[in-house]
Amino acid sequence: EKFYMGIIDMVQWLGFKPDDVTHSSDYFDQLYEWAVVLIKKNLAYVCHQKQEEIKGFDPPPSPWRERPVEESLILFEDMKNGKLDEGEATLRLKLTLEEGKQDPVAYRIKFIPHHRSGNKWCIYPT
Repeated sequence: EKFYMGIIDMVQWLGFKPDDVTHSSDYFDQLYEWAVVLIKKNLAYVCHQKQEEIKGFDPPPSPWRERPVEESLILFEDMKNGKLDEGEATLRLKLTLEEGKQDPVAYRIKFIPHHRSGNKWCIYPT
């Protein structure tokens, strides 16, 4: 919430008054469903590389990139249900960004209550 309020304060300091304020957390259910669709289409996968391993612009390719779809679906569900520890797994998208970074992280595990959704989620979109 501190981060969110900091953004609101900065926007107001700049003299901008938005017509509406939206929150990605209002769409966590839909975002989760879209992530499942991406996995089913083999466009995303659950990866176990550590954060330190995938930092920077030339990280090594993930050894889990070609993991079977069904396995990624089960692991993503385990992530959602809190069966995996923070940092143990992420959901990565199978794509290369314009600057060359491959397979960005789409979801991560974080066991902290969200200021809007409470304890409903322990995975968060990046």
